[in-house]
Amino acid sequence: MTGTTPKPAGGPLARKAAMLCQAEGFHRYLDQARRARHGIDTNVLPDGTHKEEDAVDFIRTACGVESRAEIDHEPRAAHMLRRIITNYRRWQSNQVRASS
Repeated sequence: MTGTTPKPAGGPLARKAAMLCQAEGFHRYLDQARRARHGIDTNVLPDGTHKEEDAVDFIRTACGVESRAEIDHEPRAAHMLRRIITNYRRWQSNQVRASS
């Protein structure tokens, strides 16, 4: 038997994170959030700047994990992912209201 610890398998939260990272709307959310947080103009950071890999990096960094599979096994990471999803859904709702 080797001395390596098996990597945790991803569960439902890891799958949610993966789907989120693939969503173009989430990429736009990251664009707008970064502009708001850092006072960056749309000309400097236009919508469409963030891509899937940027979203993956954001989720891993925010959740404090090296792999999205760890999210299901780390309570703090799971909590952070839920907060991210909640904030993204709130942003989506605001986008729908703003376009109506």
